[in-house]
Amino acid sequence: MNVSQKTERPATIKIEPDTEAAKDALINFVGRYNQIIAEINILSQNKPELISELDYLSKDEEDAYKEKLGLFSGDFSLTNAKSSMQDIIGAVYQESEYSEITMLSQIGISTNATNYSGYNPTKMRGYLEINEKILDETLKNNLDSIKTLFGYDSDGDLIIDSGIGVRLDKQLTAYVQSGGILANKNSTLDRQVKASEQKIARLETQLNQKEAELKAKYGQMESTLNSLEGQSNSINNFTQQQNRNR
Repeated sequence: MNVSQKTERPATIKIEPDTEAAKDALINFVGRYNQIIAEINILSQNKPELISELDYLSKDEEDAYKEKLGLFSGDFSLTNAKSSMQDIIGAVYQESEYSEITMLSQIGISTNATNYSGYNPTKMRGYLEINEKILDETLKNNLDSIKTLFGYDSDGDLIIDSGIGVRLDKQLTAYVQSGGILANKNSTLDRQVKASEQKIARLETQLNQKEAELKAKYGQMESTLNSLEGQSNSINNFTQQQNRNR
């Protein structure tokens, strides 16, 4: 804190946590999380309603997602990633036995934070919701506990090694880092594509050779048939001539 000039009378300075910034950060976290879940759902399932349910998409974004719909429906890497993320979001994080906030749902963030009782298929997609009333109250009274929920030192070595943020970071880094799960899968797919291209080229060469062989055989056969047809005509003509002479 920098004091730029003296005051005419004693001043009282009150320092309070910026709960609005914290709330914005949490809302941004939920939005990013839901975006990843939406991407995984669209890539791993061939269900058009997964796109139509996202009412915040522009027309261009809808069209782009339609081209991606179900592209990895037979690949379990993405569904495994989604399952791991959901486990992390729903887990208990207890820094000490005195911790009051140990789950994300306690601060108003969960897959059913709005407590909607009717049937809604989007409730089954894994998206997070925010109950602002609970979130505001928790931010006001338990801001430090919320901070701990996302990251804390579990073994006393002064390194933050547990919490929702830490675990999600480790989980997603394993997928997106150089040499990670997605990079290795891309390399595997590239090798398979290259092998398929080589096989196609080899088969095309064999097909061209076979076509040339068949054309040569057909040409020889056609020549032989023409020769036989000529001989047959000659024999018929000779036979007819002999019959006339008799």
